[in-house]
Amino acid sequence: MPRARRDAIHSHSKILERLRQSLQAAAVLTVLAGCQGCYVVKSGWYQAELLLSREPITDLRAEGTLTESELNQLDLIADAKQWGGEIGLAATENYETLAIGWERTIWNLTACDPVSFTPKTWWFPIVGRVPYLGFFVEEQALDRARNLEKTGRDVYLRTAGAYSTLGYFRDPILPGMLEWSESNLVDTVLHEMTHATLWVAGSVDFNESLASFVGETAALRYLVDRHGLHSEPVLKELHAREDWQTWRNLQHALVRRLQAIYGNPTLNDQEKRTAKKRIFDDFPNRVSSADFHNATRYLAAAENGVWNNARLMQFQTYNEQPQLFQQLLDMESGDLSRFLDRVNEITDGADDPFQALADTVQISDTL
Repeated sequence: MPRARRDAIHSHSKILERLRQSLQAAAVLTVLAGCQGCYVVKSGWYQAELLLSREPITDLRAEGTLTESELNQLDLIADAKQWGGEIGLAATENYETLAIGWERTIWNLTACDPVSFTPKTWWFPIVGRVPYLGFFVEEQALDRARNLEKTGRDVYLRTAGAYSTLGYFRDPILPGMLEWSESNLVDTVLHEMTHATLWVAGSVDFNESLASFVGETAALRYLVDRHGLHSEPVLKELHAREDWQTWRNLQHALVRRLQAIYGNPTLNDQEKRTAKKRIFDDFPNRVSSADFHNATRYLAAAENGVWNNARLMQFQTYNEQPQLFQQLLDMESGDLSRFLDRVNEITDGADDPFQALADTVQISDTL
């Protein structure tokens, strides 16, 4: 997406400052090279490239070169950030810039044991141990995926529409985000603000599941606040969410069926693999018989692409035990700010944040 105006509006000092920030990002990640060697160096380089492409939104508005649709999306992001702050989420400097002309696709890679839900993990300073890797070049992601497959693991590679450094750098809006639906865009903004508000060290699953819960809950409240409870956007969103919840329930059930197989001591690994294949082969039938408002996209997803432990493990990372979060939110009368304060209090120093949350909810139920 070439834009000749970019060469005209940048001063020499502005370019140098942007380059300094980008090289700082590359240097931070390169220092970590001892952890994952070449992967970290390459990630640092592409992170620097992404940061170098950032343009302040205020400058882009002043130039008058963005389309009306793009401006509306930027207005939506700004409004969602402001609204998130009003309900108690931490304000950040993320999404104040746009990565103009940045056309790379971000890839997310997970790997898992083939007869259990034991993930392959990687350790990095600051964030700790994580069950996925991000890539900016498809061939590099495919190379790593092929190497992991050679070890006998299930592997799942997917694209990601957004990118976050969890507040360590000022993350820009990616061009593709300007084509998202209102609900997806607001959900993403509020999801990332949740990470900035609360991050429990050592538990990626807990943090992502928490942010997914808060993002979805807050995004629906935002739509109601901006459009009205009985408006068309809200009713459309409610139908979409009912379908999404049905889809999630189907995957949770799939996980439970597989866990029963993997935990069966009377089966050897080959028998577990055979049973696993039957369960995955049956999944499209279960989806086709489920009650959806619009089943087309979900049936297509069930019938196509890779279905294995790595895919389900990633699903669980973002969707683990939402009922616990909902119960605690109900205990706090639906107040998201108080809810997050309680989560912080409950998980502080806990070895297992999910268990700490469950213990709190169970104690409340007995009172």
